[in-house]
Amino acid sequence: MGDHVARETMTVTELADAVGMTPRNVRAYQSRGLLEGPEILGRLAHYSGAHMARLLLIASLQREGFTLNAIKRLLESPSSYSAIVADRRRRFRDESTDMPATVPVSEERIRQLFPSAPDDLSETGLVWRDAEGTLVSPTTVVGVARTLLSLGVPPDLVAQLQLDAVAYGRALGTAFREVARKRRSRDGDDVARVAVQLGAVAFEIAFLEAATDGGAGNRTVPADDAVDRRDVGHPA
Repeated sequence: MGDHVARETMTVTELADAVGMTPRNVRAYQSRGLLEGPEILGRLAHYSGAHMARLLLIASLQREGFTLNAIKRLLESPSSYSAIVADRRRRFRDESTDMPATVPVSEERIRQLFPSAPDDLSETGLVWRDAEGTLVSPTTVVGVARTLLSLGVPPDLVAQLQLDAVAYGRALGTAFREVARKRRSRDGDDVARVAVQLGAVAFEIAFLEAATDGGAGNRTVPADDAVDRRDVGHPA
């Protein structure tokens, strides 16, 4: 990232500074269909944390050797995009990612899109303030939510997916912590990281079974986190 602190809403120059690019780069990605246009308020173009998350992902993929054409194909394919997000999440857990963990978000925009959000957004566990007081959220959460919205998924369904997942996760995590305390486990954090993978896989199996046309007859084991470069024409 650049040396400037990212704001909840940014001009193209502020956005470019925040991700270590130039305004010309940002506009070039827009013209190639890699980045959605800004929100126009009055005569000013406003960019958000969702734009920042997309640019950070593009830059990360470029550093891995992907061409812009390959990146565009990845981002446009739901299955490929899902694999990329899973890979970034794994890297965040392993602390091996080259992307920042959070991006700024606009409280006004969140309330506009998700009116069912609680009065105190920090109650969701997905939004908090950083050391500079900027409202932030996980990079992958912001990026995926914005992608779903752009694909026509209703905002209330996107909000329900996030809030319900947080509620169930907290309940199960609390129960798990109580068990760890009783056993006086010294490796409780590591065991919890293993347990959350079980929950993630179980959630994925159940969600896809219910949400896809195949139903119970289309049950599959969740795909590996890795992104197969052969599927997107990795450059020689």
